[in-house]
Amino acid sequence: MDGMRTGFNVMSKTKKRKKCLFAGLAIFVALGLLILNALVIEPNRFVVTYHQLPKQVSPERESLKLVQVSDLHLKQFNNRAREIAEQVDRLKPDVVLFTGDSIDKVEQIDGFEKFLAALDRQTPKYAIVGNWEYWAGIDLQRLNRIYATYNCRLLINESVLHRQGDRSLLITGIDDLVSQPDLIKSLAGITPHANHLLLAHSPAYRDAFSTEERQLLAKYKPQLMLSGHTHGGQLAFFGFAPLRPPGSGRYVSGWYRDGDVPLYVSRGLGVSVLPARMGAVPEISYFEWFID
Repeated sequence: MDGMRTGFNVMSKTKKRKKCLFAGLAIFVALGLLILNALVIEPNRFVVTYHQLPKQVSPERESLKLVQVSDLHLKQFNNRAREIAEQVDRLKPDVVLFTGDSIDKVEQIDGFEKFLAALDRQTPKYAIVGNWEYWAGIDLQRLNRIYATYNCRLLINESVLHRQGDRSLLITGIDDLVSQPDLIKSLAGITPHANHLLLAHSPAYRDAFSTEERQLLAKYKPQLMLSGHTHGGQLAFFGFAPLRPPGSGRYVSGWYRDGDVPLYVSRGLGVSVLPARMGAVPEISYFEWFID
């Protein structure tokens, strides 16, 4: 009997050891897959998110099709960058909007020019700068010249009335929080317009309006503000993004319809600081704006 018990105990311990080894192997494989997804798969993916303004419209109203490209952090003009450019063109936008952090090193500017060259030059484009253009010491005059070559206007605390046939959209581009954002300067001498879009790289600016700026917002009544900067947290766990860059404020990604102006925060397309993404798939944002 003692021998049988001893044999049974040995078998039981062996089974437990096998179970522990299997559980450990499963955890190791799961962690490996998570790391593979975060470092290789998700950062190189991108999706198109579709939005309509306003949500309920009559079919006879005309629209402007806007595509937002944010936070490229373009390291080089590679196959992924080409795929992004091709996807933007396939969407056949009326306007392409760059909402900052297109590059984060001076030596990347040539690759970004190749990206711009890959886009349909006939499509009007508007751009603002983000924190990384300043931190990297990008020559903004040179960047402005490059943008202009490819039918893109760089807006730094200024507004422009975009016209397309009988449709028009007032676009206001605000400087980034690391510099001198100035809504008052941006709208100086500008007539209020029925269709008004704000571009501001860092969404926290939305909560930093002065009393005078809020009075302007009440007068101009912009229908939408587009931002980026947050990367959707870049590493997000079931919607929780513990690490976001200064200037994110309370924002992570998606729609925020409270406050002075409705806001959409893009997850952007690139990575910054850490070469990883998890739970924050890169996006190109597509907006169909039905014009009043």
